[in-house]
Amino acid sequence: MNFLELNKKRRAVKHFNGKSVDKKDVRTAIEIASLAPSAHNIQPWKFVLVDAKKEALASSLPASNREQVQQAAYVIALFTDTDLEKRSRKIARIGRKNLSDKWISYFMETMPARFKGFDEVTKGEYLALNAGLVAMNVVLALTDQGFSSNMILGFDKSVINDILDIDDRFRPELLITVGYSDDKPDPTYRLPVDETVEER
Repeated sequence: MNFLELNKKRRAVKHFNGKSVDKKDVRTAIEIASLAPSAHNIQPWKFVLVDAKKEALASSLPASNREQVQQAAYVIALFTDTDLEKRSRKIARIGRKNLSDKWISYFMETMPARFKGFDEVTKGEYLALNAGLVAMNVVLALTDQGFSSNMILGFDKSVINDILDIDDRFRPELLITVGYSDDKPDPTYRLPVDETVEER
């Protein structure tokens, strides 16, 4: 499937048919999605594949999103790592065998020092950018694997870490429902490119 076809095929699907989904295929989609670019290659994302705790998660949601989560085969909860200094050093430690001394120094020293100067607004914008990059990759990778999906922003972020037993260091960004669906969504309207592009 080429990129244009993939984007045309991807739709926000909110009803699932209960057909079983192989967890390995969802993990493959996440692995593919993790090739997304990230600022400074920090890859500050964490994916939580929700199955056993899906009902507890659903019960915390507004009614408009609850049924969708209950019907989905899995929910991918996307978090970002607020401890960017630790994240940077982790990349150096895990990638030590594949990184040059220059890159090890970059991740161990250069970037942690830079992150130390981030205020909360800067860090929030940084994490939101990276979450957006990888989230789009996730839904495209799921589409390419033959799954339907939808991104959910309407949830109480103050309770998700407790429900899923995730360290508070990780900031919840969005939920992505995954499954098979019998829905055939109509094509969505897009503004003509002349309405969105200017030249100077």
